[in-house]
Amino acid sequence: MQWILAGRKIGQAVKNVQRLRHILSVFASHGFADIVDRLNLGRFAPRRWTSDEPKTPPPERLRVAFETLGPTFVKLGQLLSTRPDLIPEAYIEEFTRLQDNVSPLPFDVIKEVVERELGKPIKSVFTQFDEKPLASASIAQVHEATLPDGNRVVVKIQRPEIRKLADTDISILAFLARMLERYVPETRIIGPTTIVDEFFRTLSLELDFVIEANNISKMAKNMAVFDNIVIPKVFKEFSTPRLLVLERLHGIKFNDRKALDEAGIDKKAIVLLGAKAFFRSIMIDGLFHGDLHGGNLFLLPGNKLGMIDFGIVGRLSQKSRDQLANMFVSLITEDYENLCYQYAELGAADPSIDFDAFQREIQNTLSPYLGLNLSEVNTGRVFIESTKIAAKYQIKVPSEWMLVFKALLTLEGLGRSLDANFDMLTVAQGLSKELIKSQISLKRLRKDFLWVAKDVGALLQVLPRQLRWMFRKFNRNDFAIEIKSNDLQTIGRQIELSGKRTALSLMFLGLVVAGSLALHFNGDAQWFGYPAVSFVSFLVALIILIRVLLI
Repeated sequence: MQWILAGRKIGQAVKNVQRLRHILSVFASHGFADIVDRLNLGRFAPRRWTSDEPKTPPPERLRVAFETLGPTFVKLGQLLSTRPDLIPEAYIEEFTRLQDNVSPLPFDVIKEVVERELGKPIKSVFTQFDEKPLASASIAQVHEATLPDGNRVVVKIQRPEIRKLADTDISILAFLARMLERYVPETRIIGPTTIVDEFFRTLSLELDFVIEANNISKMAKNMAVFDNIVIPKVFKEFSTPRLLVLERLHGIKFNDRKALDEAGIDKKAIVLLGAKAFFRSIMIDGLFHGDLHGGNLFLLPGNKLGMIDFGIVGRLSQKSRDQLANMFVSLITEDYENLCYQYAELGAADPSIDFDAFQREIQNTLSPYLGLNLSEVNTGRVFIESTKIAAKYQIKVPSEWMLVFKALLTLEGLGRSLDANFDMLTVAQGLSKELIKSQISLKRLRKDFLWVAKDVGALLQVLPRQLRWMFRKFNRNDFAIEIKSNDLQTIGRQIELSGKRTALSLMFLGLVVAGSLALHFNGDAQWFGYPAVSFVSFLVALIILIRVLLI
């Protein structure tokens, strides 16, 4: 058995090296050979590569390289596109263009995966299963089917081997991130290893369809307060970690502008509905759609709004929701000092930062928006620009907040494409004030008081025992307080060295005096024309002097 396991590990190591060679070759062939060389990994590239299009800008070349390397790198680029606080704008624009469409798998492969996950023949679960996919992406392929009760559903099937490929690629990315931080110091500011860790967590959640199913169910429960918001039903009895069966929504995609125009809908009403639902999910529920775009939103019959694809969701704690509400109110009232304080608290800023300089830069950056109507202010862009400034002062905003700001930017652009007078900040203003009022409501104060009382109660339970134990130790004869300090250790070493120097100096002086006195006595033993005692005394004194100088 051990030989088999060892053989598998060796085989996986060989595959990792082969994949690493391929990754480095792709990067080198797209004009990044210098980075490969700086990482001391040139030996893994089969030959010296040159870019076929040397005049192509680096962001575009990197985006093409990611697309060439497959699903893991496409997902990494999409994650990076949500971090404008870390990545230059030119790269953000390119990464948002990353295509997640791939060639569909043959139906025989899809059928085998479905039957393996369900443990049954596909015909015993679905009365009809379309062989032609509705969509084919890097992680999953989607087919339409019919259940025995007549319900039309979509079946999301995870691509086989995608987990193994993702695990291999992430282990290589973690290795490359460490090498970047070691050999390319200028990359340390963006924290490559931190990005890979975040990417690993995000991708792990996206590859587990049980988590996505749970997200959909929670979102549906939260959105039940809106009559015109539709979240697809999850058929959990047919869903597994690699298979997801959902209600089929029939409607017009929001990125199909021509169909929306022909439908003759009340665009203003539908945009306002979407904005209210989004802000409620952020500020009240703390669970929101993290991948909002026109392809995930549908206009359904009856002026209803449907949402799909909850593989990526964001979560905000109650404290974070309070902070976001305060940030919106600060933006509306142009209270930039409070906005900066919210950023500092949010990013756990070091007390030593130049807060006045941070505030001035925020105010100077946002000053062009002063005096504009709220409908003319791009809220998402304002927050993203503010976050970039915060990053310059080592205030690192959590990734969940970047999802919020990116979603705001996307939703605001989508809303104004349908309604030129769409005013997102006004929608946010109402909910923000409501949330701030709730912070001092009796219900909220009672809830906070109960938590404080619980913590105090837990403290009171252990405090007498801890005090009794402390006094028992204090009353012991051998009680002592140990103080540890790097400064005290340094002082102690200096005192010790001073003592050694003093002792050796006294010995040096004593030997010099003894040697000098011995010169006046003519003994029988003479070394080099000097009394032996004097010669030895002076020699030892010289050795001690050298020792003193070297301490």
